[in-house]
Amino acid sequence: MVEKIIYPSIDLFLYDLKDGLGEDETKLNKNCENFCRKIYGDLEETSFQEKYREFLKHKDNGEDVIELLGKGQTREFPSPLDGYYHALQIGDTYTLQVDYSGKRDANGKPNYIPQDIDDAPFWKLKEEITNRLSQQTGTIGQTWLLWGKLTSTKTEVEIEEIAKECYTKIVSDYKWQRDFIGKGKLEEGTIFELWYCPQNLGVNGKEFWDEFRKSRYHILIWLFPEHISPDEMSKQVQSVYYDFLRLWQYRHKVVWSYYQSRYQKQILKKEYIEIQPSIQQTSDLPKLLQTNSLKLSKLQASLTNNLINLSDYTIALNYLENQSRTIQLNLENYKSHLADIEQKYPSSDLKFLKEFSESEIYAKKYQRQVEADYAILSPGLTLLQNLNNTIQGIIDLEQTKSDRTLNTTIAIAGVGLATSQIASAVILAQPNNYQQNLRFRAEVFGWSVGIGVFFAVLIFISLRFRR
Repeated sequence: MVEKIIYPSIDLFLYDLKDGLGEDETKLNKNCENFCRKIYGDLEETSFQEKYREFLKHKDNGEDVIELLGKGQTREFPSPLDGYYHALQIGDTYTLQVDYSGKRDANGKPNYIPQDIDDAPFWKLKEEITNRLSQQTGTIGQTWLLWGKLTSTKTEVEIEEIAKECYTKIVSDYKWQRDFIGKGKLEEGTIFELWYCPQNLGVNGKEFWDEFRKSRYHILIWLFPEHISPDEMSKQVQSVYYDFLRLWQYRHKVVWSYYQSRYQKQILKKEYIEIQPSIQQTSDLPKLLQTNSLKLSKLQASLTNNLINLSDYTIALNYLENQSRTIQLNLENYKSHLADIEQKYPSSDLKFLKEFSESEIYAKKYQRQVEADYAILSPGLTLLQNLNNTIQGIIDLEQTKSDRTLNTTIAIAGVGLATSQIASAVILAQPNNYQQNLRFRAEVFGWSVGIGVFFAVLIFISLRFRR
């Protein structure tokens, strides 16, 4: 028997980063423009730029929540499509809810005619939304909420089978047992949560997150019993929109921060590898000092490279620490907001949503992993600092020795030159009828140079003896 569903609808909760740490004005404006295009990308350029400037007015607004389309305002899909956009700026995040339920009936009312699940109504709704967004995904993350009304009374097992069928029609790479997190009750409906995280994407670094966010999906399927009216079902769904919007924001922030930390860890490990030759060079310094084969220029070049590595390592380590704090803050917010939702809907069963925050394979694992990475990699900063201090100290010592040798040489030469001049003056001061004779002048010059050299050698021997 082919199952049917009444008023199948889908909501997308999408999250874009508004201002990341260290991003300049140009990047912030670009973030705003990209988000604006997800809502007004179908407009011609002049009209789009007008909407974009309206969004920019809120960029530096310090309020926690700002309705970017105007208070209580949405942008409707063109008739006869039954859908709309709702955009918010929440802290450092742009959030977008896109709701779509297909085409309205001939009277412009919601279409409540039952639809065969085999006809993949949810897939068609999802395709319409993704096409209107030009296949763009959230830079932080996104969640799909599928909901609709059953046509007859079903057991719990049958409801789950229908949810599985809906799931196979919404994603291509589906494995219910792999992706299933849990199920529960919300208002009068049964709700399921599924999450797929691809692991082997064949890319690393910054490119990994770009591919990851396009390939992963977080999906909720909310099925209502046959006795509830479509209007009441819509009312119940709409009542949780804002709660879901905030809850998924915290959830996606945790996941986003975790994978950003993986990139920072790669940078830190790379920097640590690059300083290994300097560490080896430093361990060879005692031998080089003993054999007087130390090259000051080579040591200075090594110090220059190490200072660059130290700067890069410090920046990456600070980013890693920042991601750890972001995970902790958003995880706490997730738990707190979920507790508020449970109080708001006391007859509901939302324990399955705690799996993300309390299970050992999700957020807790992320938090511990990033904290452990920071604890392991932070001593590398101290090592780099000590390494540079050691090299700088040896450079200063060698420079001092070089300066001292130069000063001694100048002093000896000065003594020799002074004694030579004195000797020359004494000799020339003696009465002599041949003072104008060239031979006499040559003898005076020879005697003065000899006396200067004698005293210079004498001073040199004296200084060596004192040392």
